[in-house]
Amino acid sequence: MHIIESPHWPHTLFGRLCLILLSALLMAYALSFASSQWDKMQVRKNHMVYSVGKDVTNAISFLDRLPVNERQGWLDKLARNNYEYTLQAAPADAKDNIDLDIANEAIEAIKNNLEHPAKIRISVRTENDKKILQLHLALSDGAPLTVRLAATPYTIQWNMFSLLCVQLAIIMLATWLAVRTATRPLAMLADAADAMVKPGARPQFPARAPREVFRAATAFQNMQERIDTYLAERMQILASITHDLQTPITRLRLRTELMEDDTHREKMQADLHAMQKLVEQGLAYAKVQNQLQADQEASSKINLDALTGSLAQDYCDTGQQVSLHGNSNQILQTRPLALSRLLGNLIDNALKFGGEVELTLSSDTQHAIITVQDRGPGIPEEQWDTVMQPFVRLESSRNRETGGAGLGLAIVAQLALQLHAEIRFANREGGGLAVSVRLPLQAAVG
Repeated sequence: MHIIESPHWPHTLFGRLCLILLSALLMAYALSFASSQWDKMQVRKNHMVYSVGKDVTNAISFLDRLPVNERQGWLDKLARNNYEYTLQAAPADAKDNIDLDIANEAIEAIKNNLEHPAKIRISVRTENDKKILQLHLALSDGAPLTVRLAATPYTIQWNMFSLLCVQLAIIMLATWLAVRTATRPLAMLADAADAMVKPGARPQFPARAPREVFRAATAFQNMQERIDTYLAERMQILASITHDLQTPITRLRLRTELMEDDTHREKMQADLHAMQKLVEQGLAYAKVQNQLQADQEASSKINLDALTGSLAQDYCDTGQQVSLHGNSNQILQTRPLALSRLLGNLIDNALKFGGEVELTLSSDTQHAIITVQDRGPGIPEEQWDTVMQPFVRLESSRNRETGGAGLGLAIVAQLALQLHAEIRFANREGGGLAVSVRLPLQAAVG
């Protein structure tokens, strides 16, 4: 099954769940922090407006009671961190109102606290890159008074930020543990399913594996046993039918020898020969299936180059055009008879359709690779998976000379499963087919 994945999206369920949950947590904490800071700014602004209204009203009342010559000396004492008083008159650019919420709120707070409403004018100055809001009003005797308000920069409370980071780290760790606990049984179940490829195999679980994993694995194992039973019955039926057909085919062949018409006798014998081939291929397929079920052949270490070279030489000794190129320099732990039979089927198939065969040996970091190449008609790419199924033949092969029961590549597929090998097809430039057998260097065959 081909899965299309985004290069920017985690490939595992664990990674995806962690990414989604942690992203949501980060966004939630960022919004929560921003909201808390906004609320603090609003509270601070409201508190400043309220304080300005009260302090300015009290300062005006106090200055009204002082003699004119003493007022200047008290201005510094009445000043606060973010506002101060001067006895300057309003400048020419002073306005009755300004489009600034905090200025209008401060004016409204002052007017609400004054005993006698007074006219307040506004001007704005910039000093040392800081905006100064000036409120101009008059005392009861008409003397000018200016209140200079300086905006104090808002600073983030880093101790609160640090506390939120610690909380976020704790929640992220808890999320990671929760996701890992939730997804690990799926990985254990996948491993258990892989372990049950062979009949009678029982997966091993850690002592603390969840109960659900045991139940699912048991269900998979029961299903595997039923499938094995059905396959064994099918193979038994196929083997019985093909075996029993050999006797009547032999009788018919003997009877054809008594036929006087040479033409009819040759046609009848050709048909019987084709039937015999079908029977032999059916028996071969059943035998491979039974070997796979019984797991009869033990694995052993082999020199892949020597085995392939010996196989190619055997074909050359019988007059077949089989050449060998390259080397893998690999010693594999595998089943030599199954591997020889797999390669033999591929070579026979290539000789049947291409006339001559090229074997090429190579390797990469994970596989030893044997490529069987011919110059036959090839196989359309859309039929590569289909031809590996039993009793499937391409339309071009349905003739007496090259056709068969459609079991050659099906046997190859079963042998590849037994060897944990991968089969890949490729059509060659100029015509022909290249079939690669990729054997894992660390195959767990046993």
